[in-house]
Amino acid sequence: MMKMGITEIWLAGMLIPLMACGQEKMPVKATDLIDIAWDQSTLKQVSARGGNYARAIQLSNGHLLCVYEGDGGIQSTVSINLGETWLAPVKVASSVPGVNMAVPDILELKDHSLLISYNPRPHKVNGVADTTKRFAIITKKSYDEGKTWTDERLIYQAGYRFEDGCWEPSQLQLPSGEIQLFFSDEGLFTQSNEQNISLFRSYDGGLSWTKKPEVAAFTPGHRDGMPVPVLLKGTSEIVFSIEDNGGGQFKPSIICNTIAQNWQKAVGPGDAERTYALIPRLPQTVYAGAPYLRQLHGGQTILSYQSTQNRDNNGNLACMQVAVGDDHAKNFKNVSTPFNVPLNKHGLWNSLCVLSDDTIIALTSTDAYGSNAIWMIKGHLVNKKLN
Repeated sequence: MMKMGITEIWLAGMLIPLMACGQEKMPVKATDLIDIAWDQSTLKQVSARGGNYARAIQLSNGHLLCVYEGDGGIQSTVSINLGETWLAPVKVASSVPGVNMAVPDILELKDHSLLISYNPRPHKVNGVADTTKRFAIITKKSYDEGKTWTDERLIYQAGYRFEDGCWEPSQLQLPSGEIQLFFSDEGLFTQSNEQNISLFRSYDGGLSWTKKPEVAAFTPGHRDGMPVPVLLKGTSEIVFSIEDNGGGQFKPSIICNTIAQNWQKAVGPGDAERTYALIPRLPQTVYAGAPYLRQLHGGQTILSYQSTQNRDNNGNLACMQVAVGDDHAKNFKNVSTPFNVPLNKHGLWNSLCVLSDDTIIALTSTDAYGSNAIWMIKGHLVNKKLN
């Protein structure tokens, strides 16, 4: 047995309490020893009933704003106490006969106005499709922190059939002020089941948009979908997560361009700008769709997705999982499960929000706590416990 000198004994004494505090909140880097600890005491219901596709941001005034599908339209709600309680919802967009409004995304611009995008989705009425009603992408703005919404813009229309639609808009703003709005588009593929990721650009705060969509990512014969973009801190890299079925079952991938590249060509299946997100790779039988990407102020990235891992192989009963990645949105590891969802319940269409102090909020639509509603929970990056 090796003997220890005075210096070694002192160092060992210092390490013991540090190891015992492995779950303390602390400023940490994304490494193999980083995890997310979810505080079950912060579990809160956001929507009174129903609701899907909740997305939340912290406004410059510190309040939280959450947008979501509700009653066939788009609603927003505000919390002035960091999610402890939520105010009565505001109607952003109402359904119209034969068309529901879906999948909103929200962005606070540099001038502190709010830009929301959403996805009108036509449906059959009494078994009959109205061919004048089209899948589309619409934006609106608010200049009073979400109390009222105006400046509606129809920026794209796809087909009227579900098989020829467009889906899931999400946007970011570059340092130049340019807004890039990404969405899933199968309107071009009326004779196949393919889908690409396209984008529009605005140079005036969302009041006008480029006329023709540009293709940012495409895997021939497959369905790149559900983009969520992030401008990585301290870099010139634009990244977005997608659900990628190029290898069979949907898994998260990350698509990257520099601001200089700026989507001059579509990122294909073999390009260096496309990386499989998770380490280790998930089994092929596992469905891991609807990814959502965010970055903390310290540089670490976090990625959520709805997964059937360790559950019955039924995507309708998937639940939210979250992995931690590095400051280039790669190498996502150390998967955690924010919500306790029984195997016969679901937790779907999830998202993440990062607060100014790097508190992480996870949002899900779930029936795990009664009838389906939107729920939230808070977490923090921690050092994993060492055995």
